[in-house]
Amino acid sequence: MYDFKAMSVFATVVEQGSMQAAADKLNMTPSAITQSIQKLENQLRIKLLTRTTRKLSLTEAGEAFYRHTADMLKQAEKAVKSVELLRSSPIGELNIACVTGLLDSLLIKAFKQIVDQHLDFHLKFYFEDKVIDLLDQRIDIALRAGDGVLQDNMIARHIYDFEWAIVAHRDYFASRPLPNRVEDLADLDWINFLNDRYTSLTLHNGDKKVQIQPNYRVTCNSLYSSRRLTMNGFGLSIQPVDDVKAALASGELVQVFCNWKLPPVPLYLVTLQRVQSEKVRIACDLIIQYFKNLQI
Repeated sequence: MYDFKAMSVFATVVEQGSMQAAADKLNMTPSAITQSIQKLENQLRIKLLTRTTRKLSLTEAGEAFYRHTADMLKQAEKAVKSVELLRSSPIGELNIACVTGLLDSLLIKAFKQIVDQHLDFHLKFYFEDKVIDLLDQRIDIALRAGDGVLQDNMIARHIYDFEWAIVAHRDYFASRPLPNRVEDLADLDWINFLNDRYTSLTLHNGDKKVQIQPNYRVTCNSLYSSRRLTMNGFGLSIQPVDDVKAALASGELVQVFCNWKLPPVPLYLVTLQRVQSEKVRIACDLIIQYFKNLQI
């Protein structure tokens, strides 16, 4: 493997016209410059420079080698500048992973701030109902809910806690009465989006706690799908309050046993690296500030 540092030293010597000038330019000693050139010539097994007491000149091989070396260094400089631009400037593509149907209205407003304030951002969304590999998909930012989805190699920042509500379409109770006891909710028709038919629910009302095992009549693999099924009268489901506020306000959905609460779920902003590019840092700051403002 050829010594690219020695090639850079050689090109600097040619451009500066002397070993001493190159040493000053590179903050090296003249002897270190000489050794670097000699090492390169030994690797190539040909003389590149001829040196007299009065001047330094290129051999034929040196002239040919310098042309290509200078081109290589220019390309390397361009490569470094392009990376520095991505690191230091808020430009480029931003890959974001979200759970389908989770806090849609809130996240859309947060992301809208990003595109409004930074015209050079290009957002690419990955809406998935399963946890995707951030490294394989080259994800810059992920929004993940719950402690169980975090991994050791992730940098996770807790930005929000969202509440659940037990809801059903208003027509669902047109043909059946609402139970008098919260425990009897288990006997109604339920929609499950967790792919686990035996998922129980723990409800709290002050110091009281009740655990129910819902009768899951319908199972799907998506929070968004469970919401659509609920809106069409298939039964009860749990939904993030922020996502069903409008439907509750219009009366299309009804919340049952409002005093009984499910444990809130933490929302995390997740990245893979502590040292971020400028675009990722800016996007993270905007998202964090947006959710912080919601809680004021």
